[in-house]
Amino acid sequence: MSVAGVTPDALLAQALAFREQGDWAQALAALTRANIQRPSADVQQQLIDWRIEAGRSMPAPPESAPPVTAPLGAVGSVGIPEIAPSELSAARVREAVYSSGALIVRGLLEPPTVETLRQQIERVVGARENPDVFPPVEPQAAWYVRSPEAWGAPSQFFRRPGQTVESSSIWVADSPRMACELLALYESLGLPALLASYFGEPARLSVKKWVLRKMAPKKNGNAGWHQDGRFLGEDIRSLNLWLALSDCGGDAPAPGMDLLVDGPREIHPTGTDGAWFDWTVGPERVARLATEASIVQPRFAPGDALLFDQYSLHRTALEDHHSAVRYAIEAWFFAASTAPARQQPLFI
Repeated sequence: MSVAGVTPDALLAQALAFREQGDWAQALAALTRANIQRPSADVQQQLIDWRIEAGRSMPAPPESAPPVTAPLGAVGSVGIPEIAPSELSAARVREAVYSSGALIVRGLLEPPTVETLRQQIERVVGARENPDVFPPVEPQAAWYVRSPEAWGAPSQFFRRPGQTVESSSIWVADSPRMACELLALYESLGLPALLASYFGEPARLSVKKWVLRKMAPKKNGNAGWHQDGRFLGEDIRSLNLWLALSDCGGDAPAPGMDLLVDGPREIHPTGTDGAWFDWTVGPERVARLATEASIVQPRFAPGDALLFDQYSLHRTALEDHHSAVRYAIEAWFFAASTAPARQQPLFI
């Protein structure tokens, strides 16, 4: 018998009934409670399948403009604003993004949570790369299973010349166990409510841009300056939550990010001004932009968070002293009414 006399089997029956009625919110709530009471790889897989299906089938709410607030400082200020978790609100995020392009939240995650997430990323990587020699810790833990509702390229594994550590980039939705863990974490942080306030409507999470990252330094490589709006589109409203799980950036041994501290929300031309690729902003243009706005490389401690939207111009930092692997989790959220279908919106 479970809490309040509702058994996991009864919750599963309720979830199916709500799903048949088209009430995805209630169906997912019941299914989540069932998984909490009796964790199961099958239910975790079902939760991801249903969230993708709900994101695809639920009608989007009418588009609404978020409230406008005065910026924290002048456009193109010298640094990215930083706040404590207790100060985090939709208004603070909006003010920072529209004045400087991003916001840093110091210590958003506690050290034990960071360590757990790093270990779980290793389990997901192992389950994908070497399933025979890296069995799940728990028999029922679905560490890597591709959802039949997801489409697109699978996880990436690659080793560059001279590297002894492989870099990995894995969709969170391909790990039902990890996805359930992260969705519970986001809920505990109050993220769904903050996003609804920020967008002025419910948020959706991108299947294709919700990623676990284990990144080795790019020795003798390059990382192009880019804006995610170049891929996602301009007619959207988005917010990326980038969680640092390593000491990275600045003088740290692991690579961080270079960012242009800039308030105007516009997409810059790509493939010109000495750009290496057709999707990157050329270094000559970046140099011109840097005469009016600062370029910064913040140092992130494990558990720090960076928030920015599709207009933020940034790149992975490349420094000679980088020698350590960087662990991070990236999650792109969209206002439901503008969520691009090609990004496979997932209901949260």
